[in-house]
Amino acid sequence: MGFEQFSAAAAAYARENGISDYQLYYQADSSDQFSVFAGELDQLASAQVEGVSLCCLVNGKKGTASTELFTAEEIPLLFHRALEAAGFTGDDTPETLVTGGEYQPVSSRNVEMSDAAEVKERLLTVEKVGLKADDRVQKGLMAEIANVSSRRAISNSAGLYLESQGSMSVFFVDVVASDASGKKYNDHMVDAKADSREMDIEKLVGRAVEKTVAQIGAATVPSGHYPIIFDNSQMTAMLEIFASVFSASQVQDGLSLLKGKVGQQIASEAVTLVDDPFYPGSFFPCAFDAEGVPTRTKTVIEKGVLKQLLYDCAAARKDGVESTGNAYRSSYDAPVGIAPFTFYMQPGTLTREQLMQKAGKAIMITFMKGAHAGANPVTGDFSLESKGFLIENGKIVRAVEEITVAGNFFQMLKDITDVADDLSVNTEDGISCCGAPSVLVSDLAVAGC
Repeated sequence: MGFEQFSAAAAAYARENGISDYQLYYQADSSDQFSVFAGELDQLASAQVEGVSLCCLVNGKKGTASTELFTAEEIPLLFHRALEAAGFTGDDTPETLVTGGEYQPVSSRNVEMSDAAEVKERLLTVEKVGLKADDRVQKGLMAEIANVSSRRAISNSAGLYLESQGSMSVFFVDVVASDASGKKYNDHMVDAKADSREMDIEKLVGRAVEKTVAQIGAATVPSGHYPIIFDNSQMTAMLEIFASVFSASQVQDGLSLLKGKVGQQIASEAVTLVDDPFYPGSFFPCAFDAEGVPTRTKTVIEKGVLKQLLYDCAAARKDGVESTGNAYRSSYDAPVGIAPFTFYMQPGTLTREQLMQKAGKAIMITFMKGAHAGANPVTGDFSLESKGFLIENGKIVRAVEEITVAGNFFQMLKDITDVADDLSVNTEDGISCCGAPSVLVSDLAVAGC
C-alpha cells in the first residue's frame, strides 16, 4: 500500500488500541544516474529508498521505530517497537506533537525523468565538445547526469497531514588539460535544472574547459598575508563548512562559539545571511520541516548582527523559544537534526571586476580541498589547500597553485569588506543548500613558497 493508505490504517490501529500520541514521517528518494568516460558509457544506475519512521509519545517520552514494509501486518509490529523504545528513553525533556500552524503554499514539482537513451546520447557528445574547445584538453572527459526526486510526508494523531515533493537533474563534467611539458590540470562544472533537457551542455563543457586551461602556468606565491577574494563557489563552500555553527543545538552543546552572541555584531556590516525555505531557485521548496513545523524565511545575520539561531523543537524547548522550523532528516530513519534550507549571503552591488579593483593586489581563491580535515567548525579555524589567481592592480596576472589559506571563520566574517553581485546557490545539494557571492576579505595568511 502507499503511504496515504498506510497512514490511514495506522490511525485506525492507534484508535483501536488507545494510542493517543504518535507521528509518522515518510520519505521516498529516487535517483537515476548516467555517466560517460572517454566517450564511452561508464555507468547506468538506479536507486530508490522509501520508508517510514514512527514516533510514539508515552508520558512525554519518545520512542521511535522505522520500516520499509508498507503492509497491514507491519503496523502493529511498528507500534510495538516504538512504544517499547519509549519505555527506555533516558531523555527527561517532555516531547510534544506538532498540531499545525500557518503553512505557506508552495508548488510541488515532480518532473518526469528524461528518457535514458536521450540522456546517453547527450552525454556521449561531451568528449567531442571538450576536445574541440581547446587542443590542450586531454581525452578522458568524465560527465554525469543524475535525475533525483524526493517526496516527504508527515501525519500524526493530532490530525496533521503534510506532503511535499520535488525533483531535479544535475549535470557534472570534469576536464583534464595539459601544458607543453605534459603537466596536467583539471577542473569541473556542475549545474542543476528541473529537467536535464533544459541544460546547455555545450556551454557548461566550454566553461569547464575555460576554467581548466586558465590554470596552465600556475605557480605558488611567497608566504605572507594577503587580501583574499573568495569567488562565489568558494565562499559558498565556506558557508557549507561552517553552517552548523548557527545551529542552536550546537551552541547548547558547546560546539559553536556563538553562545550568548544573539544581538551582537559578529560580522562586518557587509554581511547579511538569510535562510529561505522558499528560495525561487530551489527545486525542493519546503512549507514544513522534518517535525511538521511551518517554515519561514529568516535573517540570521543582518548587516553583521546575529539576529537569531536555527532551532528544531528540542533545542527550542531548552531555550524557551519557538522552533524556527529547521528540523532536518537526511532520510526516513535518520535522527532529527538542525539544518538550513537555502542558506545564502545577500549579494552586494559590485561586479567581480570592481571587487578586484578594490582589492588591488590580492589572491582570488577558486578551489579549496580538504575541508573535512582542514576546518574545525567548533573553533572556526581553517587551513585549506587552495588554488586560484594572483591579482595585481585589479587585474588577473596569472594562476596560483600549491598554497594554503589559513584563518578563522568568525574573524573572517568581520574582515569581509566588500561583497559582489554574483550570488550563486548550490541548488544541486537538494533540500539543504548554501550560496554566496564573491567576497573580499581584508587579510588572511597564505603559505606558499
